[in-house]
Amino acid sequence: MVEQHAAVAARASAVSRVWPRLALAGLVVLALALALINLPYAPRTWFDEGSHLHVPKTLVQHGVYADISSEGFRYYGPTVGVGPTVMLPIAASFQLFGVGLAQGRAVIVIYLLVALAAGYALARRLHGRGAALLALLLLLASRTMGFEGLMEYGRQVLGEVPGVAFLFLGCLAWARAVSEPKRARTGAALAGLCFGLALVTKNQFVLIVPPALALAALLDWRYYRAGNWWLRLLPTTLACACFGAWTLVQLQFLGPGSFAANLAQTRQAAGGAIFVFDPAATLRAVRYLIQPYGGLLLPALAYALWRSRARTPGALAELPAVLIPVLWLCWYPLSLGWPRYALPAVALGALAVARLAVDAVATLRARGRPALAWGAALYLALAIVAPLALTWRVVLTPDDSAQRMAAYLDAHVPAATVVETWEQELGVLTDHRYHYPPIQLLDTAVRGTWLGAARLSYDGLADRPAYVVVGPFGGWVGVYPAATLERNYAPEHSAGPYTLYRRVAP
Repeated sequence: MVEQHAAVAARASAVSRVWPRLALAGLVVLALALALINLPYAPRTWFDEGSHLHVPKTLVQHGVYADISSEGFRYYGPTVGVGPTVMLPIAASFQLFGVGLAQGRAVIVIYLLVALAAGYALARRLHGRGAALLALLLLLASRTMGFEGLMEYGRQVLGEVPGVAFLFLGCLAWARAVSEPKRARTGAALAGLCFGLALVTKNQFVLIVPPALALAALLDWRYYRAGNWWLRLLPTTLACACFGAWTLVQLQFLGPGSFAANLAQTRQAAGGAIFVFDPAATLRAVRYLIQPYGGLLLPALAYALWRSRARTPGALAELPAVLIPVLWLCWYPLSLGWPRYALPAVALGALAVARLAVDAVATLRARGRPALAWGAALYLALAIVAPLALTWRVVLTPDDSAQRMAAYLDAHVPAATVVETWEQELGVLTDHRYHYPPIQLLDTAVRGTWLGAARLSYDGLADRPAYVVVGPFGGWVGVYPAATLERNYAPEHSAGPYTLYRRVAP
């Protein structure tokens, strides 16, 4: 009998060691599939992605760190919104493998995989292996029914996912610095560097990350008393120094004007999307925030704040991963309210949701309520499966309409001919001379459509361009008057939402 019990215990121990490894391997395979299948065509490329890709293409072809239009270089816009941590690796990819959408997206996929790995490592250090596996699964299912999540954004050349990768790495270095006092200085410096790279990657992060780090340092000094002065000073100082250094480089070297003129242009290019204070935008933002992870994001962050009241090293180790998303979601309803703006908070919040779920199920079981525990687990499973199914649908529904329009332009429009358009992605897919509306009009165009504000006024057809392409973005903001197009141009070719118009009026 004793031997039988020993054998059963040995088998149970072996299973307990094997199943987490199998689960992790399965999630790795799932993540790779979601990240790589149909990469150049799903989701369809679009305005923002094309705008960002102009910079590394211009750097490779002309040796200038700038956007480009037919009239020459543009030193603001995408060069301000997304940093060299994205632009330079993509430029290297273009230099090695040629200019192309897949080559650019592959760099972001690498950042995505780093974000997933760092998120898993952070969750395991803070909450244990079971919660870490759940957090990784939640990251894969971070989209909502109507809006994209980490996996979709991780397949596009945008700054959010690389920024999230650096945030996870910074939080991981902070947690190690707290739990390993002998390496606190090294860990604090590494945390500061990672947080600083996040600020350089996406400038909106500056609104949240430095205040969160400063608040964490203040709380440790006056409340937790679990860290040391290296941890309190180095992360904030180094993070701000990284951003300050990059800002000085931009203002001094990346524009044709004086330092003051470049500063004014940079402020204008940053746009008015950071603080909007519009009731309709706030309402849309709040509606979005109650959706991620089956509505568990906000309760999970509240639970994480409640747990952080403990004066322990463990609470201090978790603090940045709690403060950053909480402060982020305090700002988000005051912004333009794009769901993409909330992505860093949603991604970091996956760890809090995983901890809430694990603790809730364990508490219900401990109190002898297995039915409720199973109900909670089933609800969480549904909150994961439904978004995953939607992400799979995106991945398995390729859209090559932009590539088809580019192929038609290559075959039928001379490369030297100026093509008027606001579909920035075409400038990556072909080498035609495109003229784009001035970057200063972007904020007005988006506000006019998204908030119902003053509509865009732009007479891009006054110079009578031979060709005009109207696609998803130009059509959305109504940049080219329909009456002028109908009177002076004839549609020559269509590919999905893209239409090429040829001038027929004298």
